Amino acid sequence: MLIERPLFQKLLMILAAAAVFMDYLDTSIVSIALPSISESFGSGSSLSSWVMTSYLLALGSTLLLFGKLADRTGLQRVIFTSGFVLFTVASFLCGISGDITSLIAFRILQGVAAAMMVATATMLVTLHLPKAMQPIGMGVIATAGGAALALGPGIGGVLTQFISWHWIFFINIPVGIVGVLVALFLIPKPDPADLPKRSKPFDSLGAVYLAITLVALLAGLELGVSEGWSPLVLLLILLSPVFGYLFLRRELRHPDPILSARLLLNRTVMWAAVSTLCVTLVYLGVIYVMPFLLTEQYLLPTAVAGAVMLLPPVAMAIVGIPAGALVRRFGCMILCNAATILLAAGMAILGGGVLLSNILLIFAGLVLVGLGMGLNEGPSIQRITVHSPIQLQGSSGGLIFTVMNVGCVLGVALFSVAASAGSGSSEVYTTTGVALACIAGLAVSIIALVASKLARDTVKC
Repeated sequence: MLIERPLFQKLLMILAAAAVFMDYLDTSIVSIALPSISESFGSGSSLSSWVMTSYLLALGSTLLLFGKLADRTGLQRVIFTSGFVLFTVASFLCGISGDITSLIAFRILQGVAAAMMVATATMLVTLHLPKAMQPIGMGVIATAGGAALALGPGIGGVLTQFISWHWIFFINIPVGIVGVLVALFLIPKPDPADLPKRSKPFDSLGAVYLAITLVALLAGLELGVSEGWSPLVLLLILLSPVFGYLFLRRELRHPDPILSARLLLNRTVMWAAVSTLCVTLVYLGVIYVMPFLLTEQYLLPTAVAGAVMLLPPVAMAIVGIPAGALVRRFGCMILCNAATILLAAGMAILGGGVLLSNILLIFAGLVLVGLGMGLNEGPSIQRITVHSPIQLQGSSGGLIFTVMNVGCVLGVALFSVAASAGSGSSEVYTTTGVALACIAGLAVSIIALVASKLARDTVKC
């Protein structure tokens, strides 16, 4: 059902954008507060990383599930509004957590709620706005996500230093309450006659396989760092490729998969997805690990460290806007290749700055990392979409979002493992540990460049 009144159309765009804004904000705002959370609960850096990782893991594991449920049932309004309610409640529970275990558990709940909102936010735009308004709505959503990434570290730094880290979660509550009320009033109730018929079985096992793949890998890596690389931990890690294979095999055979793995049979789509995963991995790894260096080794106030960590997302936002216009002139492949080169240069300079304790080099490295991410994001999404078969282009969005979320999760895990190994402990990240994490990021950046070149576009973006 289309919304006819212009004011209500604008409110719907703002509502959908608010959901995405809250998700991205809770991805970036936590990174700067992790050292304070670690100190507050007396937990090591590695254990505290689960405050960030658990949220991303829950989001990435359930995003496709809720998107498919909304498609099959037509209950976008119910799923979206329920997600807003759950996100608000989970934010309150995170804020009042009395120990690190409770906080991690409530972050999982918050991640599931974010998946419910994000999976249906774009659907609300396509379902309830006229076609002429839909591109504007999508642009507003994309802008909200970029703004949240940019503002997160700064807001988190100020709240953590001048009030307490608890308030990085409490600020979600008033937004959540207003969002729920607006959603109940604004989003049209579905007409029973318009609800889709369930002609094919739901791919619930595929969703389980995907969740086990991600959880086994992340839990294995984190337990290996904190508890040691025991046979049980190694077995847990080995379960990840096994269930990953089962997931891909099932998606290729299921009549209505939650993710069409046939997309990956296209060479360009497959390698472009690998490159995008690696770029996202490096970016989130830097966002995760650098606040520990700035606050624990350089003893910067949290608010100042938050301001420094604004450099990557601001650089990302600045280059992301003209990147769309540059695609028409240079094509996706050249821009994606250039982005990975910028990313690799940024990691090399950042690692050198960390080893030399040169703050100017660190600033330059952070800016280059942000430029690489910003130049890659738009062109890589367009690259994957353009090269996807026409009948599967709708599924390409799910692939892109899943790849980027998996990249976020793996970025925190890899940089955590590398920083802990270099520091000789998971309790505190030393300069050597962070430098080793940067070297790992450089290696992944080179893999991203190789994968981007192997994609070899066959269609001009």
